[in-house]
Amino acid sequence: MAPPRPAPLPAALLREEGEWDYLATSVGVALLAVLAAFFRLPRTTPLPAALAEVAALSAVAALAATLVAAAPLQALIAERTAEGRGCRAAAAVASAVVLLDGQHRQGAVAAAERLAGEGEQATAQEVHALAAEHQRRTVLGACLGAATSRVLWVPAVVFGAAVFGASCWRLRRGHRGVSACSASG
Repeated sequence: MAPPRPAPLPAALLREEGEWDYLATSVGVALLAVLAAFFRLPRTTPLPAALAEVAALSAVAALAATLVAAAPLQALIAERTAEGRGCRAAAAVASAVVLLDGQHRQGAVAAAERLAGEGEQATAQEVHALAAEHQRRTVLGACLGAATSRVLWVPAVVFGAAVFGASCWRLRRGHRGVSACSASG
């Protein structure tokens, strides 16, 4: 069986599990900077094609804004909401289960022996504590990531609509006498 290949960066950032990190924020900022630097509203393009370009710009900008907002929004959810407290409680329970479970203790003994055979010194208690901490971080990250992902559509819709509205306003000014971006235009 071949080892798994790393996912491309965008796929890794938009994964379904785990917490959002500030790498996603950095990528979102970079994408917004590229959009701001290189996108220009079409001046001579027929209005339907220009509206298609504006819609595409708005969609990409909304996704980039979602990346920018994800980690800060997750931090806010973690610290200020009942869902964040629930995630911390679930993580504490998961850690405690590892610490209290006899099979995990036996696994820690076996792991410590294996590590000793590989030349790394660790006691069964250290391995057990590390496993419990890893389980706590994994559960906390997955819970907070899921909670954040459930509300990320809000900044996406708001930012996408703002970009679309501002672009339509500017497009309307460029196509004098034409009502761009309206139902009658």
